[in-house]
Amino acid sequence: MLRFARFLFAPLLLIAIAVLVLALTSRPATQPAVLAAFADQPLVIAHRGGKGLWPENSLFAFERARALGVDMLEMDLQLSSDGELVVIHDSTLERTTNGQGAVVAHSVAQLQALDAGYRWSADGGASHPYRDQGIAIPTFAEVLERFPGMPKVIEIKAPDAGMAAQLCTAIVANDQQDRVLVGSFHERSLQSFRQHCPLVATSAGPGSIRLLLALNWLGLGSLLSPSYQVLQIPERHSGVQIASPRLLRTAQARGLNVQLWTINEQPAMRRLLEQGAHGLITDYPDRALQLLGRSTQLGALDQ
Repeated sequence: MLRFARFLFAPLLLIAIAVLVLALTSRPATQPAVLAAFADQPLVIAHRGGKGLWPENSLFAFERARALGVDMLEMDLQLSSDGELVVIHDSTLERTTNGQGAVVAHSVAQLQALDAGYRWSADGGASHPYRDQGIAIPTFAEVLERFPGMPKVIEIKAPDAGMAAQLCTAIVANDQQDRVLVGSFHERSLQSFRQHCPLVATSAGPGSIRLLLALNWLGLGSLLSPSYQVLQIPERHSGVQIASPRLLRTAQARGLNVQLWTINEQPAMRRLLEQGAHGLITDYPDRALQLLGRSTQLGALDQ
């Protein structure tokens, strides 16, 4: 028994020392420039420009969301066959346009000839009010030019590390380093972007989220030194509660801005804000603005 206790003592001592070192050296995240102007104001982030209200990821949606009064525009990036960054969520065209096939199999000219409002419907497909209205798939360059002062959440959709370097170049060339927040479900792409654009804010990738969840479950969240500034998570995933009050407290203590997706109903919005969420990524930004008592101009916009 004594021999067994001695056998355990050394590794346990090493673990204790490692935990102590991490506790003494861990540092919280610092607030990024893209969020500095908002102070403690809850953020309303238009998911794909507010895809419940208008054709997603379009200049039309982004214009309407800005006029509505949202704080940030959220969008997705893919690559065209001629290497241009284009703003579309899916890797294929069928769900949102009148086109077919992979996005990457089409040139920018081919993509922009499609109708990006073709499939949008607010009544389950009974009507399509935005068909043949000239709504196209925008390039990222067009978005940067049209909305230079608008804070933007950008998701890299393709697992292409070269795309990250291209994104960084575009952001820097347009002097919008303090106007963007970049995230991705592809760790390699996200790591590559951080290497190329270390001064631009990023959100946690899947691996970082899993690590935070594990540390939080073990009660060791205070050991975390985030390499990112924003935590973007769903309330639940695959039936598992992700955005627990305890996790939100841990994230806040580590200096992270917590943004929840995709929150579309006001009771859930209210509950998550009360638990400490800093931002709501939503298909219906009008509902979030209304909940927060912020005036909107939705009725004045042409529908």
